[in-house]
Amino acid sequence: MRTPRHPAGPAAAGLALLLALAGCTAAPQDGSDTAATGQASATPPVADAPLTATEWTVTSLDGVPVPAGAAGRARFALAPDGTAGGSLGCNRFSAAATVEGATVTFGPVTSTRMACEGPAGAVERALTGLFGAGTLSWTVRGRTLTLTAADGRILTAEAASAAE
Repeated sequence: MRTPRHPAGPAAAGLALLLALAGCTAAPQDGSDTAATGQASATPPVADAPLTATEWTVTSLDGVPVPAGAAGRARFALAPDGTAGGSLGCNRFSAAATVEGATVTFGPVTSTRMACEGPAGAVERALTGLFGAGTLSWTVRGRTLTLTAADGRILTAEAASAAE
């Protein structure tokens, strides 16, 4: 009996083995997606910014980006001593702030009284309402803070860089 011999047999088997091994990459433990690129990330994962002692710049409200006329103007910080302060987009503000676990509650907001119209005024009214909404849940992922009110309103803010 004659055994058929395929000249490409060993090469095809080797290629099949390489393809099978290439599909068996494990998911990375740091949450990065190296399987999609086949290369490890050159930058380590970003550590979560601390909730307090960080200046946060509001980037969106209820999933809608801050309008261009107000972008970068609404900023705030929570201090370790239980106070909060910053800019609502037009007026400066201060308030007591109590952080308990994954929640934060702002006391009454005290602010300057400039008349604020347009996008900055709209952002200011939304922030004043959100800060006065009672207990907010918070999460920080990397350099992004999310505050969520019980009624579903959401604020997203980015941590200022060390150079700012």
